[in-house]
Amino acid sequence: MLKLEMPTIRTARLILRPITEADAPDMYAYASDPENLYFVWFPQHTSVEDSAHVIREFFLNRPQRGLPEPYAIVEAQSGRMIGTIDIHTVRFGDVGELGYILNKAYWNRGYTTEALQALIGVAFHYCGFWRVEIQHHADNHSSEAVIRKAGFIKEGVFRQRKFDEALNKRGDYCFYGINLTDEVVNTRYTQEHYEKTLSH
Repeated sequence: MLKLEMPTIRTARLILRPITEADAPDMYAYASDPENLYFVWFPQHTSVEDSAHVIREFFLNRPQRGLPEPYAIVEAQSGRMIGTIDIHTVRFGDVGELGYILNKAYWNRGYTTEALQALIGVAFHYCGFWRVEIQHHADNHSSEAVIRKAGFIKEGVFRQRKFDEALNKRGDYCFYGINLTDEVVNTRYTQEHYEKTLSH
């Protein structure tokens, strides 16, 4: 049985905590920006109320749908919510697919890598997943770098999987996974690694 109510996590520079409706203004700051949405699958938000609606209807009800609570990514120094990271899909009872988005004002600082590595530990040692998966558009080389740095193993490419309106063409998506028995878990994502991130 998966644990779905997520603990608050602290890394060197970030706090990962369950998202709340109060995060709507900060979500709108990036979800209304076409550049921020270039490679993501959801439509542009046109108001703070749009963002509040998304939080209410697609994020806050995740546990009722058998999914872990999504995390708000908070910059610890400023206290600002700068993105989300979550396990948005569960397959076969113990396989979770991860996703993230970060406000472009905070790109190229290593924040996404920091958040992703923390979530991997939570997924294995708190939620109870046996395997985690992630994908990115083949042209999204920044996400590729983040995913590879986290130790994910590339397992294939979905050819022309989805029509991307921003690119006006069908895009290839690269697919990755980590299993609980993989060496990277034994060396980088141990129980001890996870426990050090717990907020006290």
